[in-house]
Amino acid sequence: MTSVSWLRQAGRAAMIAPIFCFVLLHAPSARAGELKSVMKDMKAAMSGAMGSATLPEFTKQLERLRQDAQIASRLSYSGDAATYRQGMQDLQRNLEAAEREAKAGDLTAAKSALQLASRTKRRYHDLLN
Repeated sequence: MTSVSWLRQAGRAAMIAPIFCFVLLHAPSARAGELKSVMKDMKAAMSGAMGSATLPEFTKQLERLRQDAQIASRLSYSGDAATYRQGMQDLQRNLEAAEREAKAGDLTAAKSALQLASRTKRRYHDLLN
């Protein structure tokens, strides 16, 4: 390698290093922001499902909630990760129960099952905060 090409590579590395450091330093906060955003959407979907008047409306909001829960379960949690994972698994089971009731055509039972998901959410929020 010639001294000129070595200097070019060193110059590129010097330009890239600050960018790389910025990304590393801000990656955890970006993940935390993403988790917060998903949790906020989960809350809105839960409210939408509980306030729904028809099964199609309920099912649409429940699907949104399930998708958000799947995304949230794949995101890292900076605190007690084991409790977070357990809470997400419990929530998924609650949502599956609500979906079974909705598929059976019983909106009241589906909402009751979703109330269990709400209790699960509160329980794990209390454990993690």
